Amino acid sequence: MRRSLFIFLVAALAAFGLYRWSQLDHRLHGQAVAEQYTPADGPRIDPKDVQVLTALDAEYTRLVQAVIPSVVSITTSRHLQAQNPAVIDPFEFLFRRRNPTPQEQTALGSGVIVSLEGHILTNHHVIANMEKIEVQLTDGRVLPAQLIGSDEQTDIAVLKITADKIEPLLLGNSDNVRVGQMVFAVGNPFGLQETVTQGIISAKGRRAMADSGVEFLQTDAAVNQGNSGGPLINLKGEIIGINSAIFSTSQEGAWLGISFAIPSNVARRALESVLKTGRIVRGYLGVTMVNISDITPEAAHSLGLHDAAGVVVAQVMPDSPAEKAGLKPGDLIRRFNGRPVPDKIFFRSRVAELDVNSQAQLTIVRNGQEQMLTVQIVEAPAGLNSNPTRIPR
Repeated sequence: MRRSLFIFLVAALAAFGLYRWSQLDHRLHGQAVAEQYTPADGPRIDPKDVQVLTALDAEYTRLVQAVIPSVVSITTSRHLQAQNPAVIDPFEFLFRRRNPTPQEQTALGSGVIVSLEGHILTNHHVIANMEKIEVQLTDGRVLPAQLIGSDEQTDIAVLKITADKIEPLLLGNSDNVRVGQMVFAVGNPFGLQETVTQGIISAKGRRAMADSGVEFLQTDAAVNQGNSGGPLINLKGEIIGINSAIFSTSQEGAWLGISFAIPSNVARRALESVLKTGRIVRGYLGVTMVNISDITPEAAHSLGLHDAAGVVVAQVMPDSPAEKAGLKPGDLIRRFNGRPVPDKIFFRSRVAELDVNSQAQLTIVRNGQEQMLTVQIVEAPAGLNSNPTRIPR
C-alpha cells in the first residue's frame, strides 16, 4: 500500500513538472503578445511660451562650459609610518624582525587657475602637511604642482603648474557682491570632477569659525568634502569666492544648505602677497582689543563709555605703531578710515588688508572726548595671528 502511494506521488510530481516546463518553454519559444504603447505627441509646453526660461537655460549652460576648464582637481598625499602595536607577542618579537610598513594618507580638493603662468588658488587645509601635490585638468592631464605659498589664517594656498593651453579665470570684486545674487560652485566633491551646483549669496560678513579672521560669504550652493578650494562664480564667470567651509551637524560633514567662501578680495591680496614676497604680508598695529559688548556695565561706566559701538583697547604693545600713534588702554575705537567698527574681528581684518607703510585714520573716544589719530601700518611679525582654520577637506 505504501509503495503504491509513493509511486503515485512521484508520478504526480513528474506530471506537474512536465506541465510547468511546457508552460515555460511556450513562453520562451512561443510568440509574445505585443503591448500597445502610445507616447505623447509632443511637449506639454510650447518653447515659444517659455522663451525667457529657454534663453536662461542656454546662458547657464554657456557660463558653465566657459568656467569648467579653469577648475582643477587636487590630490595630495603623504607617507605615514605604521605604528607598532601596544601588545607584542614575545615569540614574534624574539624570532621575527618587525618592520612597520609605511602607509599613505591621501586627500582630495579643488582649485582654480588664475594666471596664464599656471598659478592656482586653493585652500591651505587642502595641502597642509602634505608631501606630494598633483593637479588634474579637465582635459585629463595630471601634473605635479609646486607650492608657492600658503597662509593658515586666511586658509589660502597658491600652487603653480607648468602647462600650456590653460585658461585662467578673473578674480572679481567681492565688495560688490550682493545678498540674493545667483552664484555657482564648481569643484570635485567626493572625487566627482567638474561638479557644478547653483545657489544664491545668503549673507555676507559671516564669522564661520571663531578663530578665523576671514569674513566669509555665505551661500546655499551645495558644497561638500572635496569642494574645498574650488571657485564660487558669479553670472559673469568671475571668481567672487573660494569655497572653504560648510556648516554641518554630522561627523561626516554632510551639507545642510549652508556653505562659506573666502571673498575673492581676500584671496587676491593673499595671491599678490605670495607672488611678490613669497609669503603673506599683513598689516599690524600692535594692540589687543575687546568688544565693548563684552565689557561689564560697571567697567564701561568707569571708562566713560556709554555707547555699545566699537572696540576697546586692552593692551598696547611696546614700540608698536599703536604706541607711537598715542593709543592707550581704555581707548574706544569707533571708526577706522571713516568706517564704523562693529567688533574686533572687523577691525583686525581692516588692518590686515592694508598695505605696509600706509596710514590709517582712527576715531577714538578717550575720557568721553572724541579724537582723531593717524597710525602707520607695518608688517605683522612672523607667526602672529596664525590661528588654525578648522575646515574639512
